[in-house]
Amino acid sequence: MHFPARILVTFAAVAGIAAWSGMVRLPFTQALAQDQAPVAPVFEVPTPSTLVPAVPNLDAWRSSAHADITREAFRHWDHEDDKMIPEMCSKCHSTAGFMDYLGADGSAAGTVDTKHSPDPATAMGISCMACHNDVARSMTSVTFPSGVQQEVLTADARCMTCHGGRASTVQVKQAITEAGTPAEDTPSPDLAFVNIHYRPSAAGRFGGEVHGGFEYDGKDYAGYYFHDQASRLCTDCHSPHKLVVKVSTCSECHREVVAGDKASLRMIRTSKIDFDGNGNVQEGIHFEVEALRTRLLDAIKGYGKAVTGTEIAYHPNAYPYFFQDTDGNGTIDEAEAKYPNRYQSWTPRHLKAAYNYQFVTVQVGAYTHNPRYALQLLYDSIADLAEGGSGVEVIGTRPD
Repeated sequence: MHFPARILVTFAAVAGIAAWSGMVRLPFTQALAQDQAPVAPVFEVPTPSTLVPAVPNLDAWRSSAHADITREAFRHWDHEDDKMIPEMCSKCHSTAGFMDYLGADGSAAGTVDTKHSPDPATAMGISCMACHNDVARSMTSVTFPSGVQQEVLTADARCMTCHGGRASTVQVKQAITEAGTPAEDTPSPDLAFVNIHYRPSAAGRFGGEVHGGFEYDGKDYAGYYFHDQASRLCTDCHSPHKLVVKVSTCSECHREVVAGDKASLRMIRTSKIDFDGNGNVQEGIHFEVEALRTRLLDAIKGYGKAVTGTEIAYHPNAYPYFFQDTDGNGTIDEAEAKYPNRYQSWTPRHLKAAYNYQFVTVQVGAYTHNPRYALQLLYDSIADLAEGGSGVEVIGTRPD
């Protein structure tokens, strides 16, 4: 049988499409009928799974702290009458607040205009839309508490907006000024602890460029900590959805690191300088930071007892963290960790050092984000308290 050319072309095309998709059926008899009007292809009805594609990384996000709306970060305000997250907090404790800050909801950018609800039905912790919206994608800078606007041309800007801390050298100096600028070693009832807030990793990473720690006059401080080309972004080392540390990435270059063992990250060291003065230059840089951090707390306690006459100790999980050590045992038990028992005998010198202790303590990865900056802050704080009479001398070597 001889077919006209146009029918052969039509037949070949339809056969090709059917073979490619498996979803198009054009009846053979209709294709052979030269004078019959073209018949529309018949498509199979898609199933719901083909209509609604899976959301990428949804399960990873669901396993993260950002998605866990039972956590303190989202439930802290449940005791309030309106159960709403205040403007000053909702920027980073709710999706709606973050979008409000960005101006992604049509409001003015750079500020939060209203309280936001932590209602599980609407808030969803920090959800996909917080970071995956057009305004967030177009961010080019981050403004830190010091007022420094740092250019950030990568997706890191989304992370750094909420991990830059809530205080800096500027706020500590401002608190002292507002208290009437008392003498360095004179307790003032108008001074209160200045808290950097939770995990200020970005402030640590940029170091002296954004002044996240309290930086003493006349001292030089390390700026942005550049690791290497393969570890420039937050997401090079942290899963952007699960938020877990990518230990295996570090193990590719650091033989001390065991894939799957986050604790082994503490063994990384690239300098042979003895920063803590213990004579051991084989231990990981984490242990150098920890030794100076421990020594700084001893100095804070020693200064309180010797200079202010009020013993002080630290509790990592009770606000405002520093309390009167009423039994003098060097620790704060649950009975002492009450707001009315907060430490209230601050001197300017004491306040600066306590701020730096908190800055390094709550920045869990200080030894990886910017070890030089962390060590400089700790060293200078110990030295300053020693000058004021803490009885704890500074030892080791200050990083250049």
